[in-house]
Amino acid sequence: MKKQIICILAAALLFASGCAKNTNITMDTSAVADKLISTVQFSDQMSAVDDKTALKLYGLKSEDVTKLKVYESTGATAEEVAAFEAKDNTAAAAVKEAAQKRIEDQKTGFADYQPKEMAKLKAPVLIAKGKYVILCVSDDNSTAQKVIDGFIK
Repeated sequence: MKKQIICILAAALLFASGCAKNTNITMDTSAVADKLISTVQFSDQMSAVDDKTALKLYGLKSEDVTKLKVYESTGATAEEVAAFEAKDNTAAAAVKEAAQKRIEDQKTGFADYQPKEMAKLKAPVLIAKGKYVILCVSDDNSTAQKVIDGFIK
C-alpha cells in the first residue's frame, strides 16, 4: 500500500512540475516576431503594425494583452506575423480564438481575390503556450515552427 501511495504522489509531483513549467514560459514577443520576419521567407514586403491597429485587426481588448508585435503584408498576400503576450492564460485563450477568427476572416477575403493564398491560410503556424500566442502565415511553415520552438523555454 505504501508503494502505491508513493507512486501516486511521485506521479502527481511530476505532473504538477510539468504543468508549472508550461505556465512559467517567458518569451519576448518582439524578438519572436522580428526573428520570424528576418528568418522566414516571405513573398511580400512585411511592415510592422502599430499596437492600436493590431488590436483592432484581431478584435482584442487592450486590457487582455500586455505586449504584442504584428507584421502585415502589403495586402497582395495573406502573409502575417503576430506575437502576443496575454495578461494571463485565460486571456491567452481569447487571443488564440481571435487569431483563429483572423485566419477565417482572411480566408473569406482572399478566396476570390487571391485564391493561391488559401494554401497559406489553410495551415498557418499558430502556437499557444502559457500566456503567449504566436501566428505566422507564410509558405515556410517548417522554418517558422523552428524559430518559435527556439523561443519556447
